Amino acid sequence: MDVRPERSFLRDLKNMDRRLGCKFNGQNFVVTYDRGYGEPVNILLIKRDDNGFRQPTGRDLEILKGGDLAQGESMDLRLKKIAYACYEMQEQTKKKHRENIRDWTKDDKNYLMDKIGRITGQGKPRPAYRPISHKPGKRVVATA
Repeated sequence: MDVRPERSFLRDLKNMDRRLGCKFNGQNFVVTYDRGYGEPVNILLIKRDDNGFRQPTGRDLEILKGGDLAQGESMDLRLKKIAYACYEMQEQTKKKHRENIRDWTKDDKNYLMDKIGRITGQGKPRPAYRPISHKPGKRVVATA
């Protein structure tokens, strides 16, 4: 039994790279790569989600393009971009924390302690002044 993929798929596959090919292995289609020596190497097995047979389509070409490291950016450049993005996120988080602490400490000590007490659920706020009980200096004794 001779099963062949669609001609449009083969044309698009050859346009990507002349060394790519497609063959039927008895159960599924397999995209192959000719290294220039020996047998072609299998690089992509085309199957349905339930491991059944299906014809190759454009989504298989997209999978091949996505895995192509020679096209577009190199792996080092991709990793550097990811690392830089992570670094930027860390710096923004640090900056936000610094600004929050600075904003809290702009307020006076009593207001800051009150705010911390409210956040942590410590109850009543502390007064802005130290309450001193009234102690009369001299006692006057009334004589009758």
